[in-house]
Amino acid sequence: EVVSLKEGRFEDLSKPNSLLLFEDQAKKLGVRIGDTMTLSAPTPRGTNNTLDVQLVAIARGMGIMSSFMGFLDNDAVRKLYQLNDRTTGALQIYLKNIEDVPSVKPRLRDALKDAGFTLMDDDPRSYWMKFEVVNREGWTGQKLDVTTWKDEASFMQWTHTLLNALSFFLIFVLLVIISVGVMNALWIAIRERTREVGTLRAIGMQKWRVLVMFVIEGFTLGLAGTVIGGVLGLLLTLVLNALHVPVPLAVQMFVMSDTLRLVTDAPGVIGSIALITFCTTFISLFPSFLAARMRPITAMHHIG
Repeated sequence: EVVSLKEGRFEDLSKPNSLLLFEDQAKKLGVRIGDTMTLSAPTPRGTNNTLDVQLVAIARGMGIMSSFMGFLDNDAVRKLYQLNDRTTGALQIYLKNIEDVPSVKPRLRDALKDAGFTLMDDDPRSYWMKFEVVNREGWTGQKLDVTTWKDEASFMQWTHTLLNALSFFLIFVLLVIISVGVMNALWIAIRERTREVGTLRAIGMQKWRVLVMFVIEGFTLGLAGTVIGGVLGLLLTLVLNALHVPVPLAVQMFVMSDTLRLVTDAPGVIGSIALITFCTTFISLFPSFLAARMRPITAMHHIG
């Protein structure tokens, strides 16, 4: 039983040359259930082959994966690619405990070798990254490759690491800009209140109290700014998620979704608020020290 069909009817999925497409593909091609289509694909011999198939079902979309996938019966696949009956395909093994994957992989390789199969050298990369290596090898016949989900997702992990490094660099630049802005704001505040500082020092305020006064001001600026920014960012996230903004196909390959979806990381937000507040408080020490060291007479006669 097919429970996720786009249309309420379907024909026999087991009959020869039957094809299942997803709703986005069917809409793009302008086809309906029962239509005959001609598929074209390259064969291992370097030529193109065609095959007439019948669309027997249209399934509901499942996001990015369904935008370029379809289901064709096994015999039709062999005829389309001109493969013999002994040619194997992809076999996926699902383990109950994902932690067992590293130990199962070498055991599976040994079992396949003992069974008489020829295996490719162990290469922890995605399958499509091995095409160039395979094309350079001078062998005929069939070789098997054993990979894990980490191998197939290695490119995505590399991309994720690169994006994290870029994010850290941008955060560093942002912190520098924020720190310079806070320092300039304090410099202006100290300059405008130089005479007030001199008066307070003249009536007995200690240097450390002047220092604490401006440090607290820098702390307040950093905390208030980051909290307000965090709240506005949260509201913007909620609005964008509610709008279901579509993203280009090239971007869908990375976000694994056909719409823009932002996720709020509460520990990350709290950590960012704490980090920025600490940086602004630390950078406010420099102008605060200079303000605390001003002589009362000089400060009281300051003009400007």
